[in-house]
Amino acid sequence: MRYSKQTILQEIGEVGQAKLAEAKVAIVGCGGLGSIVAPYLAGAGIGHLTLIDADIPDITNLHRQVVFKEGETSTKSAALAQYIKALNSNVNVIAIEKMISKANISDLLEDHDLVIECTDDMMTKYMVNDYCHWKKIPMVYGAIYKFDGYVSLFENDNDQSIHLRDVFPEPDLDVPSCSEIGVLNVIAGLIGLLQANEALKYLLGIGENLSGKLLTYNVLNNDQLKLKLKKTWNLDIEAMFNSQSYVEVSCLNVPEISYEDLLSNIENYKVVSILEDNEHVDISISNVRAPMSTINLDDWSNENQATVFYCMSGKRSAKIVEQLLLKNSMLDIYSLKDGFKGIQNSKLKIKN
Repeated sequence: MRYSKQTILQEIGEVGQAKLAEAKVAIVGCGGLGSIVAPYLAGAGIGHLTLIDADIPDITNLHRQVVFKEGETSTKSAALAQYIKALNSNVNVIAIEKMISKANISDLLEDHDLVIECTDDMMTKYMVNDYCHWKKIPMVYGAIYKFDGYVSLFENDNDQSIHLRDVFPEPDLDVPSCSEIGVLNVIAGLIGLLQANEALKYLLGIGENLSGKLLTYNVLNNDQLKLKLKKTWNLDIEAMFNSQSYVEVSCLNVPEISYEDLLSNIENYKVVSILEDNEHVDISISNVRAPMSTINLDDWSNENQATVFYCMSGKRSAKIVEQLLLKNSMLDIYSLKDGFKGIQNSKLKIKN
């Protein structure tokens, strides 16, 4: 009875519903996209969902991550798992409260019938793509940027299957995350629903899926394009996966300091916020502001005090520190690890 409005459809029926019940799907990232994908798959009757995310929701997430509550203290994966259990107790849902990495990706994704990539991190997207193509695991791709969204299905059923690197051969590390550049909330909902739709069509074997195509959608003018993709990337994907660190070069090369270490000795540092004027935060630890769009590196290339730069995620501040060290390798400068996001996730609070 639960799925009767679905099984009455000739294209699905009881046979299709049984396919969904047997399916094992991993959702990587439980934020703006994943928190939309998971409930709809659970509602449709997917038998097993693995939710992977270690982040804790913050207040700036809630405009697009509408399944979470104000003051949520659980990780996104754990909170989403609880939501799904209340929605459909028939679903076997597992929350993985850790970030996916090269070290654990095999343990987390093997034995799944489908992976849905829902993160907001460029390097993670490429890592999951490369692993899935290598291991022949189909993957639904989704991404959002301001008012635009992108969806595709990479079936990965043979070495010549089209995947993310055929569309974008290398990650563009200058593309900011949603928390940095901003995003209209409804685009997350729309793209998440389209990802869920691709997943259901693939698992049921119905309709025309987006394999070999990239769907783009703009919410400002409702323009929708379906681009046909070509096979352009023919390097050894296994060798690529094994040789890549999947950590941004800047994050590997620049000195970082954790929020806890900074807080314990903050009087000895000049703390510089490179957040833009439209990036509002509820905690300020900086005594200097120098928005990244207007910062003059020459003003900082001879700084004689220990200095910590921070942004929203730690990526832009790492680039600033890297560029300054190229100008003067003797500078005592650091990027705040994970940026303001690291502050939000920390249990420590600044005493006023």
